[in-house]
Amino acid sequence: MARNKFTEEEINHLRASSYILDVSLSIVHFSAGFKKEFWEAILSGKKLRDIVIELGIDPDILGETRINGLKSMLRNEVKSGMDSVI
Repeated sequence: MARNKFTEEEINHLRASSYILDVSLSIVHFSAGFKKEFWEAILSGKKLRDIVIELGIDPDILGETRINGLKSMLRNEVKSGMDSVI
């Protein structure tokens, strides 16, 4: 289970990424560019943790639950026809 809250240091790390639109104590909002690159990397067969690292974000900060949740969210967006987001 993902930790509920990020530390101040983790928030600063996340905010430093151009792929992060906003971050609060418990929620991260990713840019459309991040979502697109993340989804394309999934389709090419890369591991989720490796994708996050390649995009410059520490996967230990996000945690496995958030990373897996991101994959599920994007899959649902694609299924519902939100291809323009991805």
